[in-house]
Amino acid sequence: MNPDFISTTELNAEGFTLKILPPTFKLAVEVFNIFDSDREKMTFFLPDGVFESIEETYMHYKKRTITPNRKMFQIFQDDELLGEIGFSMINPRIGKVEIAFWIKKSARGNGIINKLLPHIEKMAFDCDWCHKIQIHCDTENTASRKIAEKNGYKLEGIIRQDSKWPNGSLRDKCYFGKLKSDI
Repeated sequence: MNPDFISTTELNAEGFTLKILPPTFKLAVEVFNIFDSDREKMTFFLPDGVFESIEETYMHYKKRTITPNRKMFQIFQDDELLGEIGFSMINPRIGKVEIAFWIKKSARGNGIINKLLPHIEKMAFDCDWCHKIQIHCDTENTASRKIAEKNGYKLEGIIRQDSKWPNGSLRDKCYFGKLKSDI
C-alpha cells in the first residue's frame, strides 16, 4: 500500500495538460494573482484562509511537495494555468482519497473539472487499495456540488460548522462519496 501511487507528474487529457510542478516563486505569483483577483469565490477553495501574500502562497506549495499524502496537478491549456485538480488527502491505510479542485474565474463554466475528474478517479481506483473517493465542499458552493452529483458522487452528509472562513464565520460542508463498487 504505497501512498505515493502517482508515478506520473504529467498527464494529457481532454485537451488539457495536468502537471505536478515543483514549488517556484513564479508559480506562487501566478496562483496568488488568480486568488487575489477573485477572493470571494476562491474562499470556497481555501476556506481556512485565502492566500494573503505571494510568500504565503509559495510556502503553501513548498510544504505541499513534502507532504506524501497530497498530490495536486496544475491544469494548463496552451501554457495558461487554469486551476488545479488532484488528491488533497491520500490514506491507503483506510483505502480512501479525497479529490479537490479549483478553477480560475475566466475558465469557469466550461466543464473543465467534469472532463478531468474521470481521469483523476481512474488513477485512484486503479490502485488495489483504494475503494473510496470523497469530495468535500461548502454547502453554498453550488458549482462543486453539481460537479460531484453529475459525476455520480452520493451526498453522504452535511457536517455543520466544519470550517471557518477568514471573516470568522463558521461554515457547513457537504461530504460526497463514490465507491469503487459504484462504477
